[in-house]
Amino acid sequence: MSYDLEISVTGVKKVKPFKFGKIRMETHSNNSKNMKKRYEENFPYYANMRGVRCSLFDADPENRFLSAFNICDIKTKDPSEIDYPFWTAEDKRTGMFVLTIRKDYENDFKRSLTYLWSQSPNKSILFLPRLQGGEYNNVCGVITLERFFELLSSDKVLFNIVYIIRG
Repeated sequence: MSYDLEISVTGVKKVKPFKFGKIRMETHSNNSKNMKKRYEENFPYYANMRGVRCSLFDADPENRFLSAFNICDIKTKDPSEIDYPFWTAEDKRTGMFVLTIRKDYENDFKRSLTYLWSQSPNKSILFLPRLQGGEYNNVCGVITLERFFELLSSDKVLFNIVYIIRG
């Protein structure tokens, strides 16, 4: 199973790649045909956003694959325990999973998102925790970065949903 932590920084043409502790970031143009096609079918809102698309990876040089596999995990819960958003279609619930950030990556993850958010002139990013399979074009409305971190610590951030983080 593959995990991707994708962030689109809106309103910019370039973001300097970085490494915060155990996490590093690489950028991709949102207008790149290959990257856009990869997301267009399942996440058209994310794919068509203007800005710079970034991927977070494990910074360990021994990690041969560009993956967020070591950074995050799926929280195992009974489906009845997950508080699904009202806009989530009933038939999609079985394909949704709770995102957790591993404790030893948590601070670096927060620093990474905060840095990317601060690079946007309108303080706006799209966050997409992508889990291969079960992908749908679900979008969470606008929330603040602080509220996003609260949802994350409360096990309420789901894979395969685009979170609009602004202001």
